Amino acid sequence: MAFQVLLAGLGTALAAWLLWFGVTTHLTRACLVLDTPYLPLCPTSAPEGEANRQQDLRERLRSNPGDSRAWVALAGLESGPSQQPLLAAIATLTPSDPNALRLRARDALAQNQMPLAVALLVKMTEHGIAGGEPPQILARLVADGTGAALVRPHLVAGSRWLPPVLASMAALKLPLEPAFPLLAEAAAKRIVTQETVQSFVRSLKAEGKWADAYGLWVAQQRQPVPLLFNGGFDQRFQADGFDWEVTPVPPSRAGATVAQRNVPGHGQVLEIQFTGRAIAIPVIRQYLFIPEGRYALQGRYMSSKLRMEQGLAWAVRCTGSTHALAGRSEPLQDTAAVWQLFQFEFKVPAQCGMTASLQLETFAPFEAAVGFRGRASFDGFELRRLGP
Repeated sequence: MAFQVLLAGLGTALAAWLLWFGVTTHLTRACLVLDTPYLPLCPTSAPEGEANRQQDLRERLRSNPGDSRAWVALAGLESGPSQQPLLAAIATLTPSDPNALRLRARDALAQNQMPLAVALLVKMTEHGIAGGEPPQILARLVADGTGAALVRPHLVAGSRWLPPVLASMAALKLPLEPAFPLLAEAAAKRIVTQETVQSFVRSLKAEGKWADAYGLWVAQQRQPVPLLFNGGFDQRFQADGFDWEVTPVPPSRAGATVAQRNVPGHGQVLEIQFTGRAIAIPVIRQYLFIPEGRYALQGRYMSSKLRMEQGLAWAVRCTGSTHALAGRSEPLQDTAAVWQLFQFEFKVPAQCGMTASLQLETFAPFEAAVGFRGRASFDGFELRRLGP
């Protein structure tokens, strides 16, 4: 019995020794060639240790000149002029090796070889190499105005590097404006989806970064943008931008349904049907990116069987927490299905900043709460600046 226990103990000890020997041998080789999964376990080398490793690597390469990992490891240990031929070698032997890309990008940045550095950083960003560092470097280059021209040639079909760079710019609180032309071009080339652009605009608006949001939205438009966009309601509304926005309400509880209808002699018009339920205010709005000053808005409207006491009104309100009123129209009552002109002037105060909301609401707040019935249509809106 004791003999069996002794044999079992020897067997366990032998298995443990073999496991230790195998792991140690594998780890030693991994540290020698800088196999990345094991780098945290490798001891920090003293200068003489590095010299020994360099010698070991050179001996490996004499017997196996095609060992690309050894070339990369040796390039990582060298510096100065002696490193340059090694960098050239690993660029040919293993152009996609993560360690090789790190070394080459670091050297290109140090040598101020920016086109090469950007190309390598883009490649690393595409493949998620070195975590968030490559897109952060690209983000800083784009933000300071030097990188946009360098990264533009890399906006090619199938590329995926731009969204991580934009996300890094936002995370680092860098100005996004230098990247707007890149994102607009990427959207035009279908490198990024329209939904991606919209998501950035939506996020910027939610954060109160109106100038960035408006600049990005304008950059993707294919025509000059007036003070009031889509004033004739002829174009399909663009979501998450500076076009008309309908307040979302579940259909079963909607006090107003909004649609674009074709009307003979008018083309497309905005048509709103009121159902008698409580109404979410604003019914529809457009964020206006306009500076402080005096303005005039005019448009046409027609209503039919509009059963309310004080009517509807178009109002301009600041986008801040107070929603300060800059101006609004006179009450718009029932017109017995006859088109009429309406107009009003308003002044955007300094506290509005650069953004105000043009929105449809009830002239008396209580009427939105109780609801009413009828139909109203709008067309031909024009907004012009009168002066400071």
